[in-house]
Amino acid sequence: MPMETRSRRRRAITTFPDAILVEILARLPLRIITRFKSVCKTWKSVTESAYFRRVFLSLHKSSSSSWSLMFPNYHDRPIAEAIGFYGSKTWALPKSLGSYILPLKPYPNLPSLDCFYRGSSNGLVLIEVSIKYTGYHAHDFKTFVGNPVLQQWFEITPPPKRCIGPSLITSVDEDGVVSSFKVVMTDSRGDSDKDIWNVYVYSSETGLWSFKRLICTRPVRHLVLTYYPPQNVIGKYYLWERDSSPTDPGILLAYDFYDPEEAEDRCRVIPLPVPGNRRGKRCVTTSEGDVIFIQLLSGRLKVWKLNDNNNSESSECWQLLWEINMVSLGFDVVDCFPMGMNLFDIDVVYLWSHQHCCLVSGNLKTQNFIVHWKSKDRSSKKGCYLYNTRDSKRYMERLYEPPSIFNDSSRILMLSQFVLPQWMDSVPRPPN
Repeated sequence: MPMETRSRRRRAITTFPDAILVEILARLPLRIITRFKSVCKTWKSVTESAYFRRVFLSLHKSSSSSWSLMFPNYHDRPIAEAIGFYGSKTWALPKSLGSYILPLKPYPNLPSLDCFYRGSSNGLVLIEVSIKYTGYHAHDFKTFVGNPVLQQWFEITPPPKRCIGPSLITSVDEDGVVSSFKVVMTDSRGDSDKDIWNVYVYSSETGLWSFKRLICTRPVRHLVLTYYPPQNVIGKYYLWERDSSPTDPGILLAYDFYDPEEAEDRCRVIPLPVPGNRRGKRCVTTSEGDVIFIQLLSGRLKVWKLNDNNNSESSECWQLLWEINMVSLGFDVVDCFPMGMNLFDIDVVYLWSHQHCCLVSGNLKTQNFIVHWKSKDRSSKKGCYLYNTRDSKRYMERLYEPPSIFNDSSRILMLSQFVLPQWMDSVPRPPN
C-alpha cells in the first residue's frame, strides 16, 4: 500500500469528532478498547477520560462480570480455579480468568509451581514468585500486584521484617474504579501478647510500608493466615481464626484498613453462627457483596449472611437465609463439602462430592442440583461457566485426609474470589 494512502487513512481515523468516537468505542469490549489506546494520542486521551468511562458503564450496565473461585496455592499445587464465569460483553474474554495469570509477564519462563496466587480484590491479583530456594523449606520471594488480563504488573518492595500471609485489599471511587491498593502481611515473629496482631501494610498511594499493632479481644494464631486466605468486601478484611476446641464456633476477625476512623486499631471479633462439629463441613465465602457462611451437617445445608451494618460481636449478627434437607431431595450429601456461592447470585451454591469426585452446582430456590462429572465449560445466554473438576480434585481431596497442617478437624474452606469489575484503569502506582 502506498505511503500516501496509509497516511490519509490514518488521518481519517484520528480525525473523528470526539463525540462520535466515544459512541463507537464505548460499545466495544474493554479488552479491545485497551488495545486501541496505542493507535494515537487522541484515542488514548478519549478512552481514558471520565466521560468515556461513564458512557461505557452506562452501555454495559446490564452485562455480567467475569469471576472465578480460586484455590489457595501450595508449593506442590499449581495455580488453579474451581469454578468461574467468563465471556460477558463487558470484557469478551475467550477463556477463564485464572488462565490469564500464567505465564507471569515479569518471569515468563518461571516454572508454574514457583508462582503463588495469594489473593485478589476488584480485578487486581497478588502473586508471589519464588526466585531462590534458601534451604530448609525457605524461599526468597518477589511480590507483584497486577491485572493478569491486561498483563500489567507492579513489583512491591519487601516489608521491613519477615512476614507471612500476604493479602490484598483495594479502594474504589464513586464509579467503582480501583483508585488504590494495600498489601497486608503479618509479622511472622508474632507478639508475646497473643491478643495483639502485628501487621505491615504497603500502600500504593505512598509506596511505603507502615506498621500496625491491632488489638484483638481473643488470642490469634498466625499460622492459619498461610492456608486460609482472608475474604475482603469493600475494603474490609475478614480473617478466619479457629478455636482450640473443635466444638467452639470459631471466629472472623474484621478490620477496615481504609477507614481512618477505625477505633483504636481494634479488630472486630465475629463468632460464627453455630458451634463447630467434627462431622460438619463449613465454608466462608462472599456473594452479592456480603460475607456468607455455609454448613453441611447431618444432611442439612444451612446458609447464613453476615449483617455487617453494625459492630456487633455476637452470633446474632448472622441471618439464616437457607435451610434445606438435602436427604429429602434424594441427594447423597454424606461426603459433600460446600465450596462457595455464585458471586452474583446468592441462590446458587457449589459443592464438592467426595463420593463421585466431582463438582455439584445447586439452585437453593428451585432446589435443583446438577452433578458436573467432568471438567467442562457450560454456555449460557450471558457467557460461559467453567467447572474445573480435574483441578478441584487435587485440592478438595486433601480435606478428607487425616488432620495435618493443611487440614485440621475444624473442616472449613475459604476460596479466593477473583472478580473483574465493569471498568479498570491501569494498576495504581505510587508517585515517582
